[in-house]
Amino acid sequence: MSTIEKRLGAKISEIRLSQKLTQAQLAERIDVSVETVSRLERGVSVPSLKTIENIAVSLNTSLTVFFDFEGQPPISKKHERELSKLMVFLRTLQTDELSLAHELIKEILNIIKKRPITYK
Repeated sequence: MSTIEKRLGAKISEIRLSQKLTQAQLAERIDVSVETVSRLERGVSVPSLKTIENIAVSLNTSLTVFFDFEGQPPISKKHERELSKLMVFLRTLQTDELSLAHELIKEILNIIKKRPITYK
């Protein structure tokens, strides 16, 4: 499985989660099995252009969103999952809460850089 497949799958997952849809709901909308959606999101399968178009329409987004990888380094599955969870959470915040969360995260990371913490 290539990096582009993983990135495309992560984008599909991120957008689906941000809209609070399950894999089953997306599968129903695009007329495929839940397993197909799972395989696409994990980067195990490569969707056809028609499937990507159906996903974009069902998620009310543009096709270009799925291929906007500029500035993104190759990412592991765990990294993608954590990033998706964070994005879903952040999308629930109001603008002022989002600004505060951003500032807090920056401060926490600055503290960590000064005194590294071992994660378990």
